[in-house]
Amino acid sequence: MQAFYQRIADSSAGTTEVQFSLGKLSSLLFRHYGRKVVVVIDEYDTPIQQGYLNGCYEQVIGFMRNLFTAGLKDNEDLEFGILTGILRVAKESLFSGLNNLVVNTILDEKYSQYFGFTSEEVSDMAAYYGKKDRLPEIQSWYDGYLFGNTEVYNPWSVISYFNNNCKPKAFWSRTSSNEMIGRMIRTAASETYESLAALMQGTQVQALIDTDIIYPEVRGDSDVIYSFLLVAGYLRVTGIVSTMNDNPICSLAIPNREIKSVFQKEILNTYSAAFTGSLLRDFEVAVRTGDSALLTRTLQRYLQQSASVYDTANESFYHGTVFGMLAVMSDSYYITSNGEAGEGRFDVQLEPKDKKQAGYILEFKTKKDLDEDGMKALAEEGIRQIRDHRYYTDMEYHGVNHVILFGIAFSGKKVCVKVENR
Repeated sequence: MQAFYQRIADSSAGTTEVQFSLGKLSSLLFRHYGRKVVVVIDEYDTPIQQGYLNGCYEQVIGFMRNLFTAGLKDNEDLEFGILTGILRVAKESLFSGLNNLVVNTILDEKYSQYFGFTSEEVSDMAAYYGKKDRLPEIQSWYDGYLFGNTEVYNPWSVISYFNNNCKPKAFWSRTSSNEMIGRMIRTAASETYESLAALMQGTQVQALIDTDIIYPEVRGDSDVIYSFLLVAGYLRVTGIVSTMNDNPICSLAIPNREIKSVFQKEILNTYSAAFTGSLLRDFEVAVRTGDSALLTRTLQRYLQQSASVYDTANESFYHGTVFGMLAVMSDSYYITSNGEAGEGRFDVQLEPKDKKQAGYILEFKTKKDLDEDGMKALAEEGIRQIRDHRYYTDMEYHGVNHVILFGIAFSGKKVCVKVENR
């Protein structure tokens, strides 16, 4: 047994030995202390997620099933086990045969106050450090998670906030990879993508929540994506609307500023790594100043570097690309896609939160195989559509006196932008 322990300790054990390691470690502890053991496994599904992302999902599932069988099911020296994770992985029979298995999800009330810091605990902590005046800031950044009926703060982020001289940052997003959320958004339908981007504007979405999803299903429909984002902590339940097949239909929103910053980074990187800092900087400056030449060059650069001929086959690709890039301006503008205004539906509207700033309306046009003159005429058609349908009337009604109109024409990887001030 000592030789077995040594092989585990120095990482020279074989796969079969590792699978039996929890069971044998329990036996050693019981033999030494004369008491049955408690096994606690935090983030048990992290290896499963990495297996999925790296193309060895089935192998990891098989390994973990044997590990848990030996360590939990067939372990005579076990008092009880506790596992925490994002997904239940129930459909893979990962826990088949375990005795008295009790599952508590983010929607259950039991133990809900133990999943984070409560408001009282954070208030006491702020008082201890003499920072009670910072409570509104702490709340806006790290509060908003809902477990059952209990609202809690992210404990790691709150601790990190005090350790960082009370300067707020997105601490939680730096503790693990966000590759999974990025992959989900990249494979989502354009409607789902736009809904995710609209969440950053404070809107809510409704989805059928299923906590039994498995990683291969994460590429599925919008309900599956929202279910994953909820259990992973990227969304919170604001209300239960109804139920369907014992699963709740929930209203969902982004819980706080920390998660909003994660969303913004992931959405900006959705379509390609070509959404670099310099490209986004030029894009933001071009829109904000109404610089048609700079906006043309910026969009042209993105399409030439990143878009395939298949991507550029329809207007929805161009619309989604520009909408994603506009997320860089979400702190200062209410960004709306396909909304009704005036006498029709605009493509994208940016209404400034500060009414003294300019508002923007973008209309996209696309047509195949256009020459330079055709591109200019198509961009002018976009401007004319905004004027004819008076898309700017809603913003003017809200007190925005300066509106900049963009007609943006696409033909394959070619771009032409026309701008008009109103």
